[in-house]
Amino acid sequence: MALMRWDPMDVDRFREDMARFWNRFREDWNWDTARPRTHFHQTDEGYLVEFELPGVDPDDVEVEVDGDSVTVRGRFPAPPVAARTAERGEAEEGEAFHSVVSFPTEVDPETAEASFRHGMLTVRVARVGGRRRRLAVRRLQ
Repeated sequence: MALMRWDPMDVDRFREDMARFWNRFREDWNWDTARPRTHFHQTDEGYLVEFELPGVDPDDVEVEVDGDSVTVRGRFPAPPVAARTAERGEAEEGEAFHSVVSFPTEVDPETAEASFRHGMLTVRVARVGGRRRRLAVRRLQ
């Protein structure tokens, strides 16, 4: 039977990982909000995420990037029928949207850039570190 050293900090790390997982799960499956169509691309430097947001004012979009995901929130414009209703004094807002995209590896939020053009929000972010490399093990005598 193999013995393993047990580190009490492992339980805390596991608890934090599970809390992060369930928070993301709740955000990803939020049935109360719409979800914009999303396109995910891996580049040589990092990742590129595109969100289709037709008719949305870029000033009304919130974008947050942390070490492992990008979150986008906002509100789609009201449909034309609702806009006609609003002209009569009954304000109608469009449907709220919320989307979280998790990255497969850790990213550097400081390098994140967001741009908006023709209804397409583009978020670029660089991976942390570089490529993985294999090291040769030297024998010391």
